[in-house]
Amino acid sequence: MDLLIIGYSSVFKNRILPLINRMSFIDSISIAKYEGQSWDNDYKVIVKPVKVYDNYKSALNEFKSGLAYVSTTNHSHYEWAKKCLNKGLHTIIDKPATESIDETLELIQIAKQKNLLLSESTVYLYHPQMILLNRILKSEKTSPKLITIQFSFPPLDKDNFRYHKELGGGALMDTGPYAASIGRFLFNDSPLKCYYIENSLSEDGVEISYSILLKFKNGGSLIGHFGFTTEYINRLNILTDKICVDMDRVFTLPETYENIIRIKKNNQNIEISTPSGSMFEYYFQFIEKCLKEVDYEKLYSDLLLDAQTRDSLNKCKEYGN
Repeated sequence: MDLLIIGYSSVFKNRILPLINRMSFIDSISIAKYEGQSWDNDYKVIVKPVKVYDNYKSALNEFKSGLAYVSTTNHSHYEWAKKCLNKGLHTIIDKPATESIDETLELIQIAKQKNLLLSESTVYLYHPQMILLNRILKSEKTSPKLITIQFSFPPLDKDNFRYHKELGGGALMDTGPYAASIGRFLFNDSPLKCYYIENSLSEDGVEISYSILLKFKNGGSLIGHFGFTTEYINRLNILTDKICVDMDRVFTLPETYENIIRIKKNNQNIEISTPSGSMFEYYFQFIEKCLKEVDYEKLYSDLLLDAQTRDSLNKCKEYGN
């Protein structure tokens, strides 16, 4: 299969590019940068056939068939994903896949009509540590009562697109997909009620720090803090009626890092090591499986549930709780 990259982004160069040579289902790659961007030599490590394009439109016009990965700035994810789907391409979109629930519903409708894969790349959920976490909960025959998330980091460079509203910036757009997807993964549902607190704004009025409370069925809840204003923290705590689970480095994890899941049960502490590996590689393995089996329903469902949660949070932000 041929792979088209729409957006020569840092995500592509740092996370996907190192995997291309060992992704056996990818035969060749086409890479398109935005017109004002300069080429570097990073892509030249690829040993498979490579074509490069100086703009997105030319690349899409020439690309015949295969899989597209949209890695543009947030505000144009929907535009280019729709163009890829309408051309008949299986399509993956960097998170957040869209800026609204209506955009998500339209993309899913096109994908279903054309029987195409469509996915938002919430890659951390495909890492073995998350599969192991799920097994632990099932083996204990328990489910979360309270999920607590902290995902926050120091300020970014001022020219980073996350500080520009017109480019789809803001902490909620950038980190909201993590809040939505971890709730969906652990509660297997979207929340019944959302509460949003805007903690701080940039000089240009973009939210750079926020907190949330999500209410789920059966008494479950999720509390989270996110932003670009603190020391780095990337932590998950799960409290159930039988165990308490702590994990660091949940949403981003170095490829060679063997993480530890810390469990407290009956006031005794247990530590379980998790396998290392690339989150993106595990994600692409699942994408390959879906393509071979021509089964995209889980991807559609996950995309929709996460979009519904983000839509609820956006409404809380806009209109108040």
